[in-house]
Amino acid sequence: MTQSTTKFSGPGYITKVVHSLANGTQKIATSRRRRKGRGAITMSPEGVISTAIHKNPWLRFWAPSRLTWWVAILFTIGSACFSVGGYAITFPQDIPKEWVAGMTLDWVFFIGSLFFTSAAFCQLLESINAPDSEGLYIEEKRPTNFQWLAWHPKRIGYLASLVQFIGTIMFNFNTGNAFISDLNWIQQDILIWTPNFIGCICFLIASRLAFMEVCHGYWGWQPGNIEWWITVLNLLGSIGFMISALYSLAVPPGDSSMTFSWLSAFFTFQGGVCFLIASYLLLPEMFSE
Repeated sequence: MTQSTTKFSGPGYITKVVHSLANGTQKIATSRRRRKGRGAITMSPEGVISTAIHKNPWLRFWAPSRLTWWVAILFTIGSACFSVGGYAITFPQDIPKEWVAGMTLDWVFFIGSLFFTSAAFCQLLESINAPDSEGLYIEEKRPTNFQWLAWHPKRIGYLASLVQFIGTIMFNFNTGNAFISDLNWIQQDILIWTPNFIGCICFLIASRLAFMEVCHGYWGWQPGNIEWWITVLNLLGSIGFMISALYSLAVPPGDSSMTFSWLSAFFTFQGGVCFLIASYLLLPEMFSE
């Protein structure tokens, strides 16, 4: 009779564990499924996945008892704000003038950043309090009550959530400081551009870590996996935000200033759309396999 075996894998972090049982059944647990509350997959020798699958996962939108739902909704609202703000600056002819004038767009971006931070904090809590799944982190002591703070440097999903949360706080400073008037270009770079740039770096790191978590390696091609599409879109959104930040560096007024401003707004719009789609995909991910 074949003995039970356990295999751990991941890109320097444990992101997947496969328990091969004596009867030929496999139990597969992954880091992302664990923190999203989806549990392990049980697969029979015939390859049939014996786990609960919800009907019409693409049409289910209501699950407020789960932190993942709040992450999806809050990120969706925040992404929509950045998408609208980026579009309004990129294509002002399509937007009512009162939206573009004054402080209106500054408020759109600032409110969007607050939703980003709220979503990222929920995501961090999700990664802290997710229960163990089939021994994925068997060496760690399991908490007996809800935790608001914790340190889990061996969990790639936790690190991705923590870094992204720090990035959203930087965006709070970036968008909040934009309300300060009469700043010269050096002051703009210090108070507005610097936290924006740091936030974008954090988003890039977090997106890369999340991608590695899903691929169980440094690279992977899984177009049939909704988790893979979420991380790819988030990575594209982070790249868009980083390009936007590079073009938003304040310089002495000149001929190129307007071109740089347009490109910065366009890539903000592009990044926001990518985040918006990825945020929506978190909902069907909750209810599908």
